[in-house]
Amino acid sequence: MANYLDISTKSVNAGQGRLPKLRGQIAPTKVVSADTTLYDYESGATVLLGANGLDVTLPAAAAGLNFTVILTADYDTAVCTIVQAAATEDFYGALYGTSQGESAGTDSDVGASANTKITFSSASLRGDRVKLISDGTVWYVEAFAQNTAAITFDN
Repeated sequence: MANYLDISTKSVNAGQGRLPKLRGQIAPTKVVSADTTLYDYESGATVLLGANGLDVTLPAAAAGLNFTVILTADYDTAVCTIVQAAATEDFYGALYGTSQGESAGTDSDVGASANTKITFSSASLRGDRVKLISDGTVWYVEAFAQNTAAITFDN
């Protein structure tokens, strides 16, 4: 089934809101191999973060915007980050991990006020992921990792 719209036209914000997803339509996937900025019309996309040392910048917070970012390779030489468009759009949420021998009860990280960056650290592995949704003011986060130290919330 072909896409019902071309997201490169940036036309999803026209009229009274976003166009609904058609039944059976596959959600968009974006493969990222260089620093990138996401746009509001890409909301709902799964971002496949394919290399080390990449920065992903979210669009300005708007109610209902959501993204999933998945790391497609183990950490190698540099961390990958997710940052918001404005310094006031903090991240709130938590990291959930299998801990691979660590203490999941004490080693997890929790987003809080003044957290302006999410980092896939040197402990990150292929498949670690972050789900983000905005209420129009801040970003709410669910981070899932194989090591509890793999994803951190930073200033």
